[in-house]
Amino acid sequence: RGGFCLYVPERWDGRESLPLVVALHGGSGSGRDFVWTWLREARGRRFLLAAPTSRGSTWSLDQPEEDGRVLRALVAWIGREWKADLSRVLLTGLSDGATFTLLEGLSPGSPFTHLAPVAGVLHPANIDNGNLAHASGRRIRLVHGRLDWMFPVETAEIAAHQLQHAGANLSLRLVDDLSHAWPREENDGILSWFDAGLALPERHGHASPAQPPAN
Repeated sequence: RGGFCLYVPERWDGRESLPLVVALHGGSGSGRDFVWTWLREARGRRFLLAAPTSRGSTWSLDQPEEDGRVLRALVAWIGREWKADLSRVLLTGLSDGATFTLLEGLSPGSPFTHLAPVAGVLHPANIDNGNLAHASGRRIRLVHGRLDWMFPVETAEIAAHQLQHAGANLSLRLVDDLSHAWPREENDGILSWFDAGLALPERHGHASPAQPPAN
């Protein structure tokens, strides 16, 4: 626990500054397994991919600083050793990893420029600790299944409303046939939203499908 997997594109020349995607597994998962969720895109579109493993059985939702400082140190190290472009750093995750994406991504001093939680919730701690004050202008893409049995779709709509009210630059993507799982087909939409340079050629200049939060 507490380690990570890092993928560096085979054709990287040691000089080019590449965007970084940090992907957080769900509860009881591991970076060793979750890295495969993004590996095909990382190889084909050439970005750095980090898949850390939580120190405990899941991410430290009750004490976010425990895993948060590890993630921040990881990003700093990748920036130094592998020349990651720290102006393009995406934090994404599934379930508990999605919930922690918002907890860490909205914290003061967060190194993450874009947040894309999938099938998670906006943890109440974000309100109690003042994190929502840091949401203004932040680029956030919420992805959630309408059939989610663990976190009903209404939780995503409520989170979207709260984040938008706090000033976030928000995109809400609701997937009709998705339960509580990673939607592999959404990777392209997330990457296209994150960085136009990572979009497939036919996606350049086209907004990925999104739905506004319910009032």
